This record gives sequence, structure tokens and C-alpha cells, in this order.
Amino acid sequence: MKTSSFFTTTGEGRISIARFAPRNIETGYREFRALAPAARWFKTASKEEYRKLYLAEILAPLDPRVTYAQLCALAGDAEPVLLCWERPPLTDTNWCHRRLVAEWFKETLGITVLEAGPPLRQLSLLGGER
Repeated sequence: MKTSSFFTTTGEGRISIARFAPRNIETGYREFRALAPAARWFKTASKEEYRKLYLAEILAPLDPRVTYAQLCALAGDAEPVLLCWERPPLTDTNWCHRRLVAEWFKETLGITVLEAGPPLRQLSLLGGER
């Protein structure tokens, strides 16, 4: 399992954990609304308040083992990639709830969920990009 932005990851295994997806994003992603932030504090909470509310209201009611299994099942044969809006790099000022989910899986299940990097360009044997 990985996390990423709608804007940097395409292909199979994509699962939205956002309230809604951006316009003009490649279709084919699944949705897992149970991990979406609450509308009433989504845009107004400070980073610290957001973290506290997300942990208490969104993650605390969920069983991490069941949630992890549901996400894997939703992705089918592909690796699950949990998506939301924030573009990388994630920093103290550009943060995201997808990393709170990753921390939750690490703390509760011991599973490391990395941030997916930008797509890698393949190089031909002749040294040029293809």
C-alpha cells in the first residue's frame, strides 16, 4: 500500500480517500469514503486541530485490520494507492490526511505505507528517454 496525489498517480489500484475527486482526473479509481475528512471542519481546522479531529472522528471508530483488508480488496490484484488532493512534496505547510492514515497503519499494525513518488521515466539502452 502507498499514498499519493490524484495529480501524480495513474493506473490501477487507486483509491480515493478524499471527500471528492478533482475534475478531469483519470477515471478508474475506487472510493473509500470512511477515510474522507468531515465536511464541517475540513477547511477550517488548524493542522493540530485537524489531526486531533481526524484521529478521533474518522480513524478511532474504524478497526485498522478490517480497514486495511477492505482497501486491499478494493484494489483487487493491484497495489492499493490511497489518493487525495495535496501534491507532493508534503511538508509542514503542505500536509495531508493520507499521511495520517499511513501513520495509523504504522502505529496500529506495524505496516509502513510509503508515499508514491512521481512516475519514473524509462530510459532506453541508447540513453534517451522513451
